[in-house]
Amino acid sequence: MVNILNKKNEFSLNINGMTMAGVAYGNDRDLPVLALHGWLDNAASFELLASKLTTRKVIAVDFIGHGKSSHRPVNSPYYIWDNVTDIYLAMQCLGLTKVDIIGHSMGASVAMLFAACFPQHVGKLFLIEGLAPLDYPASELPQLMAKSIRQHVKSRVKTNKGYANLQAMVDARANGRFPVSSEAAKLLVERGSKVLCDEFYWSSDSALLLPSINRMSKVQVDAFLQSVEAKVYVYLANEGIDTGKWQEYFKQIKQVEISTFDGNHHLHMQELGAVSIANAVNTLFSTQTSLV
Repeated sequence: MVNILNKKNEFSLNINGMTMAGVAYGNDRDLPVLALHGWLDNAASFELLASKLTTRKVIAVDFIGHGKSSHRPVNSPYYIWDNVTDIYLAMQCLGLTKVDIIGHSMGASVAMLFAACFPQHVGKLFLIEGLAPLDYPASELPQLMAKSIRQHVKSRVKTNKGYANLQAMVDARANGRFPVSSEAAKLLVERGSKVLCDEFYWSSDSALLLPSINRMSKVQVDAFLQSVEAKVYVYLANEGIDTGKWQEYFKQIKQVEISTFDGNHHLHMQELGAVSIANAVNTLFSTQTSLV
């Protein structure tokens, strides 16, 4: 078991020869919650929420290709299901046999896939603005694969855009598609940036921006949703992503409870959203002393 100290502690794991970095928040005496971030975010996205989850130790990892973690080998695509393997290995490294999981956006999809594959290893799922991978009509998959292959072959992996200083990165992130506060943006930037030739860059692998070659149909996604045994708590934002398609997905889950709070897609990085989620989770955990 990795020794995770009280309050806040950085750690790293060896995952198939790659480094998976992470940060743990809280007290070793509390039961752990594994936290999985969204696409192009990193473990720091959970810092605000972790400060309000008074009943649990939050173990947040940087997915491979993100934050302080290693990148996959050059020309090796990023598939969402590879993250499931990485989390399986990470749990072994951390000595976790069964754990509750909090996931945001892409991290929520990874959490769901993991719970479907390994129901014996998951207690509860807390999914923030996410539920399942995108699905596509089966008839379109060959054309989508061909288009993605052409883009992969044509594209040379380029270095991410450079910024003159950290504040410029913070401002850009704070005013992105889903705005976050300057404080939240600073957390993401501090964990997810590097310096090259006196310019600042995101440390995430630019290959993450390439389209996936393999995609899933609705039948496949439904099969995973139907295999989830854990109770699923979904936290949506009233100004979040369009969840029209999810109404059908909710019907596929055995046990699901849906709550909607004020905020945008990065609900957990906003004060009101973090408080709302933490209150809901703390209430559930207040009388829980084990994952059994």
